[in-house]
Amino acid sequence: MNGSDARQKQSFIDDFTHVYPLRIIRSQTVSLLILPNLLLLVLAFADPFIPMWAWLLLIPLAIVDLLGLIVLISPGRMQVFHLLFLGALGILGSAAFTAAANKLAYATLGMSSPWFGILSGSGYVIVFVLLYSIHIRLLHSGHYSREESGNETREGRKLRKSQGVILACSGAGVLIGSLLIKTFGDYSIKMILIIALLFLIALAYMMLVGNLHKYLLFIRRR
Repeated sequence: MNGSDARQKQSFIDDFTHVYPLRIIRSQTVSLLILPNLLLLVLAFADPFIPMWAWLLLIPLAIVDLLGLIVLISPGRMQVFHLLFLGALGILGSAAFTAAANKLAYATLGMSSPWFGILSGSGYVIVFVLLYSIHIRLLHSGHYSREESGNETREGRKLRKSQGVILACSGAGVLIGSLLIKTFGDYSIKMILIIALLFLIALAYMMLVGNLHKYLLFIRRR
């Protein structure tokens, strides 16, 4: 990479590493914590109560609540730390919702096959890696800085569409898998729909993970 390319790449990174406006930090933090606190607390203690599943749900929740509380106490001084909170919420929140879906499947519905856990866990990792790799390509191509000015390139638009396709296929896979479980397992349709909803929420929170990369770049730039 020559000097010009290196400077251009660094310029793209600098444009990407900005904090969120102070006026939205507190409201954004509270709104993003409402759903995990409502659902994960209920599911952790729901019958049947199993300590292993409770710890898998409560430990991530406690960590993101602590990080969120730090942001809420002094949002003006924690604008950069807020990026760490969002990234941690993306990773821990999506993982906890995936674990909650597995708790319902194994502890509540009584599934015995390991394949549900294997497929949901591997699916989580695959989607995470695919989305993160696209994020890196968008960053290095300068799409984020061009997107703000409305001057996207064809490559950037294709990568954005790829993100949408991955999320859409993941959502479709969750729904199809839920139908197959219902068809061949004769489980409660209500519980199957709740499990599907938890996976979809996990996908939504996964989109916050890019903020962790933004935080690391911001710290490295200091």
